[in-house]
Amino acid sequence: MHDAKVESTPPLLDERAPLVLPSVLSDAERHAYAALRTDAVWFESVGHWSSFRGPKAADALNGLVTNDVSALHPGEGQHAAALTPKGKVLTDMLIIRLAEDSFLLSVMGTAADAWMALARKYVNPRLATVSDESSRFATWMLYGARAPSSIAMLGGAGATAENLGEVMMSALSEWPVWHHAPWNLGPASVRLIRAPLMGAVPGYIILADAADADAARECFEASGTHRGTRNVWNVARVEGGRPAWGIDMDENTLPQEANLDSLGAISFTKGCYTGQETVARIHFRGHVNRNLRGLTGEAPLPHGALIVDATGKSVGDVRSTVLSPRLGPIAIAMLRREVADDSEVIVQGDDGPIVARVRSLPFADHM
Repeated sequence: MHDAKVESTPPLLDERAPLVLPSVLSDAERHAYAALRTDAVWFESVGHWSSFRGPKAADALNGLVTNDVSALHPGEGQHAAALTPKGKVLTDMLIIRLAEDSFLLSVMGTAADAWMALARKYVNPRLATVSDESSRFATWMLYGARAPSSIAMLGGAGATAENLGEVMMSALSEWPVWHHAPWNLGPASVRLIRAPLMGAVPGYIILADAADADAARECFEASGTHRGTRNVWNVARVEGGRPAWGIDMDENTLPQEANLDSLGAISFTKGCYTGQETVARIHFRGHVNRNLRGLTGEAPLPHGALIVDATGKSVGDVRSTVLSPRLGPIAIAMLRREVADDSEVIVQGDDGPIVARVRSLPFADHM
């Protein structure tokens, strides 16, 4: 049997569009970034939440996403994606199961309209009710080496390390990824979700009712924990090799090109879902011709820049790009599969060529 090569059409590049250099972290942002490796940092989140509820909610949702929703028990979650009928990424998402007949999902705000339109088009309301929950919840994230102990100390009004003890902190650190449960954040009741969104850096999503948003935010601000910005988050996300929808992948991207298979977002044993035929054909009989990988550069790597090999052949383009205080200029790039890890490529910047080296994702601590 011959391998089936599945081509993906890249988005059209506007040669007139200016290339965008990564932001430089401020002094405060560098301190917050450093705290990820020694302490903990909290972030505001702007994800969009929706719900599936009803006697057939699991079946309805399973027909729309790449992972096996039916395998989840209440208290468990997973990374998944919704695809177009041609098998391209409409959005990736977090799914958590609250009860046998109830699920919550979070997608990037920029993908929310497309996701809700897909869900409402294909889900029979007699099987499940699909609801926009974006105004119901407020969301934060807390990440860092000491995230479990920081969450534990925020785990109740007046809680301290002394009265919580090591048992609770140890239990939190041993939660499996995507595990979730009710929790207290000061006086606010929240849902705590263990989410591997920064690679090996541990952390949690904190989901609160909108009515409790002020109380929860005051709890964070009074804790003395560092506050992170979008810039800090992006540096840590890129180091951890986590793609972002709308930057590293979009409706022109196959899920395996975005490494969603290696990130555990695809089940190859579940039943049918929208876009499955393309995904299964790639997995069982072929390969994608490009995928997301890392770059380390001798200078800042512009978003949108074309990448060529030593012969001048175009082999990809730069997606997420940051200036890491530890690793220097790094980026996530979409590269042809024949470009070997550790090989040199040339990034075509506005001010001239930039030499870069191809890396596997996630980035290693030291290059």
